[in-house]
Amino acid sequence: MKDTTVIERRFLLKEAAPGLTCSRAETFHIGCLSAQGNREVFLCRSGSKRFLMTREGRQRLLRESSVPLAIPHFESLWELTEGARLIKKIQAARWNDLEFTLETIECGRISLAIAIIRFARRALATSFQPPFFFASEITHSADFSDAHLALHGIPPALNGQSQAGAMPFLFKNGVLHIVLVTSSSGSRWIVPKGGLEKDMTRQEVALMEAAEEAGAIGALEHSLKTECRMADQRKLHLYPLRVAVLLPHWPERLMRRRVVLPIYRALLRIRDPELAQAIRRLARQIEP
Repeated sequence: MKDTTVIERRFLLKEAAPGLTCSRAETFHIGCLSAQGNREVFLCRSGSKRFLMTREGRQRLLRESSVPLAIPHFESLWELTEGARLIKKIQAARWNDLEFTLETIECGRISLAIAIIRFARRALATSFQPPFFFASEITHSADFSDAHLALHGIPPALNGQSQAGAMPFLFKNGVLHIVLVTSSSGSRWIVPKGGLEKDMTRQEVALMEAAEEAGAIGALEHSLKTECRMADQRKLHLYPLRVAVLLPHWPERLMRRRVVLPIYRALLRIRDPELAQAIRRLARQIEP
């Protein structure tokens, strides 16, 4: 068993530094098994290596332990991480006299570059001055932990360029039905969706929009999610919502029409091809 304690600071990278040298990247496939408080449990696969890793601590104090797993045991547990996975490429990097770890994280179709500086003493960590190509520090941000990234994806800037939405669904006589609403202009049929909100996860926004725009109350299928680029070029993070009840009166009932249609008829009403494909992807994975 490997057991280490380190003090680290983490920064987003805003550009590639001139003269930056990197080692060959090692690729890890990571699945989050559990994230409770300050303790996270992951499955990791890199080449022929498979292991279980636990991570405890927040901010600058971090403690990690890893245990190797046999392939059959790993594969049986790996199934439990569906919908909570990411790919991480790790390299040793050097710029002038500064040595750090460069992590490139891929969640879906989006990637993120993070620089990690590790220190043996707290005084060194406190006095460190980041170079010009480091962007904002994320040491204290839980949004950039491996668990949060695996479960919720890369946090986008709250600049109107990303949205979260729900695909409300239910089964009637064994047939998948989708709940659609009209856009605010009334000219198109869409799914309930809206801009991201500060201090709200994408899933929370999706639940809120489903209730406000469609009067659809239910639970998200947390293991399923997809994303697409809408016709207006905004990115939509889409989550299937199993409908428990459709309210007869809901906040935007005077602004939008609502229909419940079999999947094949619902798709005929969707003009945006990327949205239609995203709905098809989710529909193939939904079970009664």
